[in-house]
Amino acid sequence: MARSAPSALVTDQGKRVRFRIDGRFYDLTQEALRAALGLPDGPPGLGITIDKDRFQFEFAADEQTVELTAGQLRRRIVKQLTGGQP
Repeated sequence: MARSAPSALVTDQGKRVRFRIDGRFYDLTQEALRAALGLPDGPPGLGITIDKDRFQFEFAADEQTVELTAGQLRRRIVKQLTGGQP
């Protein structure tokens, strides 16, 4: 079975992000994404670069950049969505 490449779609003027990682979809607000990435709240808007299985997030308005693998991002999102429960 072929694996789909990770992808992301930023919507609502940078306030929401939808990810596809390992064939599953995750919808997050920018606040939830920033929390999953270990960043404080900040202004809306972000740029996402995907290179193979690596995501780079750039929050230009407050000069924050985070890079991690798709697996790391998936684990952080799941942890954020489940309130820290495995």
